[in-house]
Amino acid sequence: MELEALTSWFQHMPALTLVLARITALFVTAPVIGGAFVPATVKTLLAVAVALVLAPRAGPMVIPLDLSFILLLTREVLLGLCLGWLLSLYFVAVQMGGELINRHAGFSAAENFDPESNIGAGPMGDLLHLGLVLLFFATDGHHLLLASLARSYELMPLGTWSPPPGLGELVARGMTDAWAIALALSFPVLTAVMALTMTEGVMTRAIPQINVLQLSFAVKIVVSVGVLYAGMPAVVGFLGTVLTAMQMMAGSLIALR
Repeated sequence: MELEALTSWFQHMPALTLVLARITALFVTAPVIGGAFVPATVKTLLAVAVALVLAPRAGPMVIPLDLSFILLLTREVLLGLCLGWLLSLYFVAVQMGGELINRHAGFSAAENFDPESNIGAGPMGDLLHLGLVLLFFATDGHHLLLASLARSYELMPLGTWSPPPGLGELVARGMTDAWAIALALSFPVLTAVMALTMTEGVMTRAIPQINVLQLSFAVKIVVSVGVLYAGMPAVVGFLGTVLTAMQMMAGSLIALR
C-alpha cells in the first residue's frame, strides 16, 4: 500500500508543480501580497496552500515528465506573471495619482522610503494606496482574486496557455487605464493648485513687494488637504470603481483567446 501511495504521489507531482508555478508567479507580481515587504516564506506557504486547494480543479493531474514539461512550466509561469502584473497596474496607478499631488501641492518634503517600490513616496501616495488596500480587503477582493485564479484553470487548463494575439492590446488598455486613474485622482487637487499658482502670479505682478513664495507652500498644502477632505467620499467611491476595473481586467485576460 505504501508503494502504491508513493507511486500515485509521484505521478501527480508534475501536475502539482505546474499548479504551483502559476500561483507562485501570480503571488510574485500581484498587488498587496506581491510587495517586497511580504516575506518570501509567507509567499511560499500561501502559494503551496492555495495550490493544494485548487489542484483538484486544475484538470488532468497525470502529466508526463519529459522535455515538453519545461514548455508547460514556462507557459504557467508566464500566465501567472501576466495576470499579477496587470492587476498591479491599478494599485500603481492610485499611488501614482498620489505622487502627482505630492509633487505639485508641496508634500515632496515629507517623502519617506517605500519598501514595496524601493523608491521615495510621499504621504498622499501612501494614503491613497493604503486606502485602496483596505478597501480591497473590505470588499473581499482577495476572495475574488482566488476565484478568478480558480476560474483560470477551467478556461485554461494546465500547460495550454500561450500569449494570444490580443495580449498586447490588453496591456495597452491596462496602461491607459492606469494613466486615466492617476489623472482622475489628482485632477481636483491639481486644478486648485493651478488656480493658486495663477493667483500668485497676478499678485506678484501687482504687488512686487510681497514675498509670495514664502506663503505659497503653506497655502497650497492647506488648500490641497481641504480639497481632499471635501472630496474623500468621492475618492472612496472612485477607488471602488478602480477595484471593479481591476476585476474586469483579470476576467478579460482569463477569457482571452
